[in-house]
Amino acid sequence: MKPIRFDQTLNLAEFGRFFSHRTPIFHFLSLTFVVALLMVIFGDSTALIARTTQRSAMAPLSQVAISAVVGYALLVGSRLLLAYALRHWGFTLTGLLMWIAAELIVIVAVMSLVLWALSGAGALQLAPLVGLLAVNTLVIMIVPYSISALAFRASSEHSEVMRLRAMLAEGDAQSFLRSAQPQESNLQFKDRANKLVFSIAQHNLLYIEAADNYVNIHYLNEGHEDTFILHNTMKQIEDQFSDSPLMRCHRSYIINTKNVKLLRKEGANLVVELSGTLKTLPVTKTYAQLITARLTNAE
Repeated sequence: MKPIRFDQTLNLAEFGRFFSHRTPIFHFLSLTFVVALLMVIFGDSTALIARTTQRSAMAPLSQVAISAVVGYALLVGSRLLLAYALRHWGFTLTGLLMWIAAELIVIVAVMSLVLWALSGAGALQLAPLVGLLAVNTLVIMIVPYSISALAFRASSEHSEVMRLRAMLAEGDAQSFLRSAQPQESNLQFKDRANKLVFSIAQHNLLYIEAADNYVNIHYLNEGHEDTFILHNTMKQIEDQFSDSPLMRCHRSYIINTKNVKLLRKEGANLVVELSGTLKTLPVTKTYAQLITARLTNAE
């Protein structure tokens, strides 16, 4: 059974997977190109060139256009690499934010150097030029990101409607209504505002991983490991599920003891292997005795 999501907010993990597909990438790059072109044509190109001492016969608009093309080429290359990384190595909120920040820094830096060179390598007021380019780049990127987020929401809602229609067509409406209600065998996850945002069958939960001010909930979705990012802390999760099979085994991990298939020594420490995932999780000395006792007494 698929996990039930109760919130209608933008889930960043799923947005990352959505953004790794070719069509969303193509739309994002197309929107960026259109917005950048409008900025070059209708914006004040002399505001950028005014930061240099002109030693070139090239028109200011041409200089800005060439710089914009170079910046766009860097963006295309970066997005193709990002899509490859998302498909092959997964997605984390921190990783995506670091990638976007590095991308913007490189694009602004290279565009500044290109403008300086095209102006004839004249005297360059670097800080004002970089600042103005950074602002313009951010303004250009806001529109594609906003539209991509709206497209993701529309795609998610369309997929959910199609799924519900298929269930109704198969005469499974009653089964769906029962599954939508919180069951005793389900684990109900709340965010830091105490809002119920995620519900998963107990046997499908694998482990929970710390991620700054968030936690990554790893679970089985139709036989494959999937991840849901929840705005909460490990301490609050641990307190909420103190009477459940969930147990802390490490400062960064909470495991579902019902899915532990092996507890073994690895060097001087213990590690656990869980059914449904290839990842091996460490058990620190602080939690080793509690984990061992729980698994020994498990039915």
